[in-house]
Amino acid sequence: MIKSEHIHPADSSQEAVVKEAEEIARRFAAGEVPDGAECIYQGRNRLYRISLSDGREVCVKSFRRPGRFKGFIYGLFSSPKAESAFRNARRLIDLGFDTPAPLAHAEERLCAGMRLAGSAYVCDFLDGAEEIRFWHHRPDRDALVDALGRETARLIDAGVLFLDFSPGNVLVKGINPYRFSYVDVNRMKFGVRSRRRMMSLFKRINIEEAETARLARATARAAGWDETATEREALRRLRRFLFMKDRVLHPIRDFFRGKKKR
Repeated sequence: MIKSEHIHPADSSQEAVVKEAEEIARRFAAGEVPDGAECIYQGRNRLYRISLSDGREVCVKSFRRPGRFKGFIYGLFSSPKAESAFRNARRLIDLGFDTPAPLAHAEERLCAGMRLAGSAYVCDFLDGAEEIRFWHHRPDRDALVDALGRETARLIDAGVLFLDFSPGNVLVKGINPYRFSYVDVNRMKFGVRSRRRMMSLFKRINIEEAETARLARATARAAGWDETATEREALRRLRRFLFMKDRVLHPIRDFFRGKKKR
C-alpha cells in the first residue's frame, strides 16, 4: 500500500508538475530509482536530482528503509520522516522562512498500513546555494555572521526550533543581503517559547568555539539579549554536544562495530 500527499496548487498549470512529483515520490518510496535520477548524496539517506518532463529540476530525499521493528514504530506511533519534512517545509514557508518548495511525499506501508517500509520527499532543487560550513574562512565572515545572527533571532522569535540546525543544513545565497534556506527539515518543533530550549540551536552550528561565540553574540544583539550570558550558554551547549559525541556516542558505536566484525 502506498500512501502519498502533495501540495494543492492554486494555479492549474502547476497541477501536472505536482502530479509528476507525487508519482516520483511513490516510486522512490517503493524502492525504485527512475531513469534519469542522479544520486548527489549517499549516506544513511540518499538525495537524488531529477528533471521533470517540463525541465523543472527537483530534489528527492529517499529515506533509508527501516527494519521490521522500526517500521512498526514509524507506522503506528510516529509520523514518517518524509511526511514530517513535507509539513514542516510548508509551515516554515507560511512563517516567512525559506526552504526549497515542497511538492509531494509518499510512503510504502505493509501489514494493512501498520508497518512503514519506505518513504520519499520531493521538493524543488535549490541551485546556486552553498553550505555555511567553514564560514570563518570566508572574506565576508563578519557580515555573514551578523546576518546569520539576525536570522537565528528570527527563528527564536517565531518559536521555530530546528533540531538539525547544523552547517550542512543551513544554505546561503547572495552576499549582503544574504538569503538563508533550510534543508533536511524533518526534525522541527514549532511554537517553542522557552529560551533555554532554543539555545540548543548553538550546539553544533560550528564546532569552533570562537565562531559559535561570535554567532551567539550576533544573535543576542539582534534579539536584545545579554551578549555575555548568551555566549556563555551557547558555548556550554557546544561543549556538552562535543563531549557526548566524542566521549560517549563514538566509543559505544565503535564497541558494537568491533563486536559485529568479530
